Amino acid sequence: MQIVITSGDDPTDMPSLRRWLMAEPELRGRAVVSTRPATGGPGHMGGALDAVDVVLSNGIDLASLIVSIAAWRASRPRPPQITLERDGSVITLRDSSPETVERILREWNGGPGAAPVRPDGDADQP
Repeated sequence: MQIVITSGDDPTDMPSLRRWLMAEPELRGRAVVSTRPATGGPGHMGGALDAVDVVLSNGIDLASLIVSIAAWRASRPRPPQITLERDGSVITLRDSSPETVERILREWNGGPGAAPVRPDGDADQP
């Protein structure tokens, strides 16, 4: 999974997110977290955009990862927009509500009632 901060002007955001994920007890030993230059997506103009790559040991850890990302985002004074990419599916996290976390998990786990993803990457409201 690739995580990219797509808005916000704080250069400490990406290192902060990486440290947050590495310190998360629910992910410790179950996730490999690394940082690299982000791949350019639609509208990407180049520059110093970084990505955090996360490799999980199993699907159950996905819920812990999404909750942890939402908690980190909520802890920021000016929460940035975050783009999550997994197996070609891209979702943009613009809020940290439990409903948003549930929609992401339904989409990525393909469960009943999975919310479709609009072309702009947002999970549609059920």
